[in-house]
Amino acid sequence: MKNQTSLLKIFLISLSLSSFNFVPTAFAGMGNQKILAQQTSCTVTNIQTGQLALRSQPNGKSRAGLNNNNSVQLLRQGSEPWVYVRVLRGPNIKVNGLEGWVNSNYLICDEKTASSPESCKVINITQGQLALRSTPNGKSKAGLNNGNVVKWLRWGAEPWVYVRVVNGPNTKVSGLEGWVNSDYLFCDV
Repeated sequence: MKNQTSLLKIFLISLSLSSFNFVPTAFAGMGNQKILAQQTSCTVTNIQTGQLALRSQPNGKSRAGLNNNNSVQLLRQGSEPWVYVRVLRGPNIKVNGLEGWVNSNYLICDEKTASSPESCKVINITQGQLALRSTPNGKSKAGLNNGNVVKWLRWGAEPWVYVRVVNGPNTKVSGLEGWVNSDYLFCDV
């Protein structure tokens, strides 16, 4: 009986949505996912080895692989860090047009960089260095000193931001990209 009630609710919702030209299947099984009103263009970046998996569901089986510089269109957001994308173009042309879920930690998106500060300085490090990480709260790949200047590339979940090191006292890290804790950045707005 419960399944019949659920099916009736789905039918009634579908019927009411069809009068507004909504596609009911867009809402099936989406849970806490958010359809993006303004679709954003993103570029795959920071893949060190292998490819970024394009998956049929978040954390599911890989359907295809994306390379650095593949361009994707962000269609909707799932639970962090998953986003649903359509592949537009890039070095791996066999995947153009495919849709699926990817880890957003490996995307740089136009919309997110538009409202970000241009440059920031590392500050308030009292011991050691500020870790430049491959993923938010992940393994450190380099250390930044007070005074290192970074370009803010994209927002992550608080307090994480994705940056490119521009210059500063620790010149060995210039040009590297990664995630840092924004609590240790002073940024020009």
